[in-house]
Amino acid sequence: MRIGFVMSTEVGLKTQYQNWRDGLTPDLGIDPEWITIDWWKQGGTLERLPGIPKKVKATLRSILELREGITHGPFDALFVANETVFRGQSHLLRKQPYFMTVDSTRRQLLDFGALYGKKDSRFPMLNRYTHNVQVSRLREAQALFPWSRWAGASINSDYGVESHRIHVIPPGINLSKWRMPERKRRPGPTNLLFVGGDYYRKGGDLLMDWAERHHDGDFVLHMVTRERATPCSDKVRMYHHLSANDPELISLYRQADAFVLPTRGDCYSIASMEAMASGLPVIVSRTGGTEDIIREGETGYLIDPGNAAQLAERLDTILADPEQRLAMGSKARRDAEERFDVNKNIRRTLEVMRSYLQ
Repeated sequence: MRIGFVMSTEVGLKTQYQNWRDGLTPDLGIDPEWITIDWWKQGGTLERLPGIPKKVKATLRSILELREGITHGPFDALFVANETVFRGQSHLLRKQPYFMTVDSTRRQLLDFGALYGKKDSRFPMLNRYTHNVQVSRLREAQALFPWSRWAGASINSDYGVESHRIHVIPPGINLSKWRMPERKRRPGPTNLLFVGGDYYRKGGDLLMDWAERHHDGDFVLHMVTRERATPCSDKVRMYHHLSANDPELISLYRQADAFVLPTRGDCYSIASMEAMASGLPVIVSRTGGTEDIIREGETGYLIDPGNAAQLAERLDTILADPEQRLAMGSKARRDAEERFDVNKNIRRTLEVMRSYLQ
């Protein structure tokens, strides 16, 4: 079966693309064509044109990449990991059956508002048109694979897709890369890990404030982020150069004792799955689809977004009980093997796709 995989290399979605490319092995009987949407070509002719906003250039670049990739068809089906690349190009979708995997819907991103930089136009007719286009794209898909029940509920209630065509399957992670090291009690400070490219949205400032108030605590906070935040003390280590599946990033997970992500708004959290695969208990905010990831009190803790008091309480619990950390981390690894193994989830996805294409 020949499938065109339309994969975006944006942060987060890039991890999904890498994991699927590694996990789609020849024994699965798929002849894949990888149509990667990079949104930007450094030094490209389009990118060097003056007077055109960067956002417009990125959209035009994605259209060029999409059209070039589609010429490698025909395909038995398309598997689309970011439906926004078909903005104004829906006719390319309709040339063959297609499936979509989504972490959220446009309606949900609008509900997050400024956290994701999304807002409706001031023209109601344009908003209705945009909504109707997405309704058509989602309804015309053979089946949809939301990452979480939260996203699936919106596809059903906000866009009218029948529930029997909605199959909740997380994107999964590469467990051969994300291994659990031998974990046991050891002397020295507790290593806490934060991974969030968008420092403010991911709650990095909340964690930094906590570290400043607990400067006498026995911990080291490792923060991986794109933004150049200033460490509040010598207990905080900053990392600005790491990318998805980077060996140094994996090493930080292996050296950590707990993972903390007090995000103000997230559709899902691949970083939390990576932490679980590494055998870490996870503290993450209850937002978007994150409730599908953590088993409260067993593999980690869910806190309310922006709630500094809850964050401090759960961190105190994690820091005070090394044995509980180890037990929760072991459960987290087992849960990751059961639910977040990308190889298993690829097979589940392909089984569903084949059932629609027969």
